[in-house]
Amino acid sequence: MKNRYTLLKELSILVIEDNESELEELGELFDIFFKVCFRAKNGQEGVEKFAKNRPDIVLSDVGMPIMDGFEMALEIRKIDKNAPILLHTIYANNDIFLKAIEYKISGYMLKPTNATLLLDTILKECESVQKDKELQNKKMLMQAILEEFPDRIMVTDLDKNILFANNAIKTGKYWNKTAPMKCYEALYGYNVPCATLGYQCDSKNAIKTGKSFESMYEDKSIGLLKQCFSIKTVPIKDIDGNPYALLKVVQDRTDEANREKKLTYLANYDLLTNLPNRTLLHDRLKQAILRSNRTGLMFALLFVDLDNFKIINDTYGHKIGDKLLEKVSWRMKSSIRKIDTLARYGGDEFVIILEEITSMQNILFIAEDILSKLKSEFNLSSSISVNISCSIGIDIYNPNSNKTDDMLIHNADKAMYEAKKAGKNDYVFFEK
Repeated sequence: MKNRYTLLKELSILVIEDNESELEELGELFDIFFKVCFRAKNGQEGVEKFAKNRPDIVLSDVGMPIMDGFEMALEIRKIDKNAPILLHTIYANNDIFLKAIEYKISGYMLKPTNATLLLDTILKECESVQKDKELQNKKMLMQAILEEFPDRIMVTDLDKNILFANNAIKTGKYWNKTAPMKCYEALYGYNVPCATLGYQCDSKNAIKTGKSFESMYEDKSIGLLKQCFSIKTVPIKDIDGNPYALLKVVQDRTDEANREKKLTYLANYDLLTNLPNRTLLHDRLKQAILRSNRTGLMFALLFVDLDNFKIINDTYGHKIGDKLLEKVSWRMKSSIRKIDTLARYGGDEFVIILEEITSMQNILFIAEDILSKLKSEFNLSSSISVNISCSIGIDIYNPNSNKTDDMLIHNADKAMYEAKKAGKNDYVFFEK
């Protein structure tokens, strides 16, 4: 076995590891195969020993106290910008991998690994340094690493020609084994660049600035399903700091996007009726005030409370009560226009914003239509049918008045109680 690693006996290695037992284990291994093995317990000590001893190769952990592996790599590069640095870490995620590329890390190995694999990886790097074939061997190492990630990862030249692609791309529906491919052909099946079709492409910016860029993409090609992806473009630079290739990482964000949409929906809509809830109502009411001030058109706020709903709820149970609320919301929604808002304020209370009102007749027509529709019988099950009515309080917002959203709701609520006192099944306008 030693004969395989004869080259290593001519070289020195610096190993940095904050775990004392791992450091000792690695040190004992490297004492056998290397000319000399220097040891350090953290990044700062590693920089000091590198400056003092100038080892031929560096093997370091990533997460360490005082100074981590990446910070240490930056400091070592200030001493020797071509020093070969290998990372040996438990972290298997894209951020660490992308950072390793950006910091020009020579190799990236995941713990735990056996002695043979570790020595083989180090030997390969030493041979690449010795033979001045660093770039080619880095490409091979990068390709091996890329294959293990579930995300779609590729490396392209500056003209978008694919140099490397991992299995996640090669098993995709657009991959062509027989012909060279552009990134947009392999990822999306396009025959022209993304920018030509109006989609964002960060390659140009990454090349121009030398910085990473990330954008989102929605693929609507699979029926009505929208798949969301993030595309991160990282420039790979030569020793002079000039980009010569691009690393692209494509992550499926469909589930994440759906979760965000669901959370947004839960925060703004009532789950029973699918109507805007109190939070979204206040936001729309504030927007209606701004529009009214801008357009000069008044709007009306209707506070609707069902009459005797508690009796129905107590008599037939909450499931029947919920069914009634759903059907009530459908009927009220059919009475208003698309520009208007119907929201569930809570319990059996609803609020309506009637926008762009040009005459009082507009308000009266809708209020009377709601009263009429809610008086019709509701069939809630094969054996349960009920009749119900509602009381409506109405307040008007005139352009540039001093009323706030809270004041409008308070006023309409007060008018609604006046309608209740007057015998229910009616509407009342707020009066000071």
